[in-house]
Amino acid sequence: MKIEDLMNELEKIVELLNSQKLTLDESLELYRKGIETYKKLQEALNKARIEVEDLYAQLHQSEVKTDGDDRSAEGRED
Repeated sequence: MKIEDLMNELEKIVELLNSQKLTLDESLELYRKGIETYKKLQEALNKARIEVEDLYAQLHQSEVKTDGDDRSAEGRED
């Protein structure tokens, strides 16, 4: 499930819990569902964070290599 979908689901659960029109059993079931959704959302966000960090590291490595190539080209006399 996408991060946005999980966030929307969690928001709906919170709205329903705040509506005060639920029985105790319904509230408990929704609360359980909210906890499960929250855990899935945290997992998805952590995966996204790791992916962004990996992409940033790859970008940084390519910039370092490019800078190193530029310096070695500058030092050469043709």
